[in-house]
Parts: sequence; C-alpha cells; structure tokens
Amino acid sequence: MMNFNEFTIKIEKTARYFVNETDIKKVKNFYLVLHGYAQLASDFIADFEFLNKNDTLILAPEGLSKFYFRNNIGASWMTKEDRNNEICDYLNYLEKLLKKVNNEFDLTSAEINLLGFSQGVHTAVRFFIDTEFKFNNLLLCSSDFPKDIDFEKFKSKMTFSKVHFIYGKKDEIINLKRYRESISLLNQHNIGFNEVEFDGGHNIDPVSISGSLIK
Repeated sequence: MMNFNEFTIKIEKTARYFVNETDIKKVKNFYLVLHGYAQLASDFIADFEFLNKNDTLILAPEGLSKFYFRNNIGASWMTKEDRNNEICDYLNYLEKLLKKVNNEFDLTSAEINLLGFSQGVHTAVRFFIDTEFKFNNLLLCSSDFPKDIDFEKFKSKMTFSKVHFIYGKKDEIINLKRYRESISLLNQHNIGFNEVEFDGGHNIDPVSISGSLIK
C-alpha cells in the first residue's frame, strides 16, 4: 500500500462579484449579500431588487468553488474537505473585496449591512468576526447558526451591530428543530438578537428584511 503526504500551496485565483448599477459615489446604504449553496451571485443579487435605490450599493460576491448541480451551475463557499483552508481563503477574499469597494465608493456615512442566506450565513458570521470592517446590521436568513465560532469575539463585535435571525416557517431545508436549536445556542451564549419568522420557505423574504432594517 502506497504511503503519501499532503501539502498545500497558495495560488492566485480570480473571484467574481456583482454590483448593482449606480452612478453614485457617496453611498447611504451598503449591503454585502452572501449567497447560499449551489447558487450563483448573478442570480442571488436579483433577489434584492427591493433594496435597489439611487443611494444604495449592493455587493454580491460569489463563492470560490463552482460545480454542476441538478443540470445547473452553482457555487459554494466551502465543504468539509480541507475546511480550514477554504474558510481562510474566503475570509481573505471578502476582506480584499471590501477594501477594493471601500476605495471605489465613499462609505464613510453609509449604513453598512451584512446579509447571509443559507450556507452564506456561516460565511457571514465568520467574516463578521474576522474582518476589520464594522456592520450596522447582520442579517442571518434561512440557516442554522455555526456552533464552532468564538462567541466572545462575536459578542465584542456586536457592540456596533444589531443581529437579525430570519426564518421561514415552511423552510424545507432548515427544519424547525434545527432553527430552535440555534435559538437556544444564541440564548445560552447571551447573544442579543432580533428573531423574525415569516410565513414562507427557504427563500429571501423582502418584508422580513426590510422590517428588520427599520428596527
């Protein structure tokens, strides 16, 4: 039986992202939106037409891994295989992307919002903890909550942020039991958050998101 060793190498990789068309440079509302498993950012950003205003910038980066899924092409943020390196890769990617956008647009007086959907929730939470940027709102849509984060660091970053946990009562992917387990997890760690339930499934709900942002 052959013996072998594992190694890693850092390489350059081209990442794709999408931004709503806008002529503004001074932004009032900024949204970083992270898609779910097997989605493409080009499709995902279209779900946020309800946020598309003249003073608003919507940024939708795409996961670094693409694959064929049910006769379509989708993207993913990570898998269980080589998990830690994949997390480091997307954290570095998102940090560089935000710095690039921050140089291209004036975000100094903008409300900065981070939204994750489905698999993008785990990505959003980890980025929220890791980044040097501060967010006014962290919106977590249609997912459970990651159990392995640094909860103390998460709470320290919440000094500047409101957390909104949004769930569709007819979600066919994240069942009610998983959702309630996440609610219990957050309560156990004394995480303050706004709990929002809507009468829908595994999807972006404009009413819930808009309502959360005005609270």
